[in-house]
Amino acid sequence: MKNGNKNIERMKKEEVKKFFEQTNIYFNYDYNIKIRTETVAEFIGDKNYHNVLDMPCGNGLISLKNSKQFNRLTLVDFSENMIALAKQITEQEKITNATFICGDIFETKFNDEEFDLIISLGILAHVDDIDKFLKFIQHKVKKGGAIIIQNTNSNHFYSHLIRFYLGVRKLLGKDKYQLNKVPANQVENSFKNADFTLQKTFRYNQSFIGFSKLFSNDKKYELTRKWFGNTAYNKNASLGSDYIYYFVKN
Repeated sequence: MKNGNKNIERMKKEEVKKFFEQTNIYFNYDYNIKIRTETVAEFIGDKNYHNVLDMPCGNGLISLKNSKQFNRLTLVDFSENMIALAKQITEQEKITNATFICGDIFETKFNDEEFDLIISLGILAHVDDIDKFLKFIQHKVKKGGAIIIQNTNSNHFYSHLIRFYLGVRKLLGKDKYQLNKVPANQVENSFKNADFTLQKTFRYNQSFIGFSKLFSNDKKYELTRKWFGNTAYNKNASLGSDYIYYFVKN
């Protein structure tokens, strides 16, 4: 049975790696990257952090755009292509405080170091063991430090619409990749039980469900901001299935 579970985990890792080696997926949603980058900036305000971890970092843009407030930034991702893109941005922006690790999140060694801030966006839909991942990052942040994490609430009505749409695409052979279903209370209870305080939340929707090709990225950004606002005034928050949290460790 243990060997069977290991084989399932290995297959899941291979699927995730293959999915994120397709860097075009990231760039097709760059309006969403912009929203997440701005949300992180609004959450941290003018505070400076000594040691920051961005895991998984994707193309690194979200943390690199805020790197002037970090003394040290470590970017980790499973995808070699994403790490290569992050390094390109670092060189273009002349950022000198960033280091990179390409590998499995759970196998990454940090020499028992703790972080002041961990940024972890767009991961919970992909990891094979959600609770294990949450405990891992909760353990790696120091007391008084913060974790910024994103989740798509699987119990939200909009998530049900998305899953129906993706299910149709799967039947048509257009999509095979399976996303995790993660309810908001699973994430929130995990942090509560680990003695974290939820200080800020921003909710919105990152999917246009079949209508994405009708709008440019600029238009999708404009529509999202018009409907959901920002962290200072999160309009229509109850309609947002995507949650970006700012938790602080007590």
